Amino acid sequence: MTGHLYLYLEKKLTLLAVLFFLTISLILCPWINPVKATQKPLASVNDVELNESDLEDALNEIMPAAIFHGGFSSVKRAKYRPQAFEKMIDKELLHQEARKLGLKADEAFIQSNRDKAVQRLGGEEQYAEALKKADLSEKQYYRILEKKNLIQHITKAEITDKAKVSDQEIKAHYEKNKSKFFRPKAVHLRQILISVEPTASPEKVAEKRRKAQEVYGKIKAGEDMAKLAWDYSNDSYRVKGGDYGLVHQGRLDPELESRIMQLEIGQLSEIFSTRFGFHIARVEAVVPPTQLLLNDVREKIKKELTTGNEERLRETLLQRLRSEARIIRF
Repeated sequence: MTGHLYLYLEKKLTLLAVLFFLTISLILCPWINPVKATQKPLASVNDVELNESDLEDALNEIMPAAIFHGGFSSVKRAKYRPQAFEKMIDKELLHQEARKLGLKADEAFIQSNRDKAVQRLGGEEQYAEALKKADLSEKQYYRILEKKNLIQHITKAEITDKAKVSDQEIKAHYEKNKSKFFRPKAVHLRQILISVEPTASPEKVAEKRRKAQEVYGKIKAGEDMAKLAWDYSNDSYRVKGGDYGLVHQGRLDPELESRIMQLEIGQLSEIFSTRFGFHIARVEAVVPPTQLLLNDVREKIKKELTTGNEERLRETLLQRLRSEARIIRF
């Protein structure tokens, strides 16, 4: 058992950025059954028909990691299909608006993605075979990449660039919400853990309690707690003499935190138990809550405001495009 069991060092499982060399990566991945471009249309946007391959593309953007796990299960497909269907329509609306505004695709982008596809598939021959299996011509695939790039351009022009926030906006948000920007109280914690397995018998629990009482008595008698932690503690911090360093409120296991945060500087806790075992803790120092300066939270505020602006701009743009479009769902 390690000290990390107490600390809420929550590791958010984040998806690593997935490079999609192809807009319709499912179509050109040889290990996945290709979606034929000749399927019946699912919808039309201003008389432009959208089919199953467009829906697959939208599904990939919603759940990109599924490609590396054999595609979508029927359950997941059914769950995300309505969301993907609307995303498919939104993508076509953005594509058409980009063309209406006279935006142009970058030839370098198209060529680069084609080259990556060839490399990924193992060469020109395999690339040609993948296109054939997908019932696509080189020109059709070019149009797919062109559409992807145009959507990127209009997203940048109408959403990303317009969502940028100024220093004045960041400062105003900070001043308005200053009371929220605090670093929580922190304590310099030293602890000894006499661990107890969840399946331990009553006799074993009693034995561990006696051990904790023995160690507690040694501390009260003036022996060095750091040395005792090295000799008796069962967590990974024993090698540091039980020194956890500064631990901010909210980072400890609730069972442990409820005891620790009540202690004064230099105060030794009574022996207390949690699901991990018996604890003896001492607070070496206390750092009260501190007001964070603007520079401490500038990037956080910038990201928060920018994200909010992007969401509003996207929603407004798509609402307008939908209201002006002829959308038919088959």
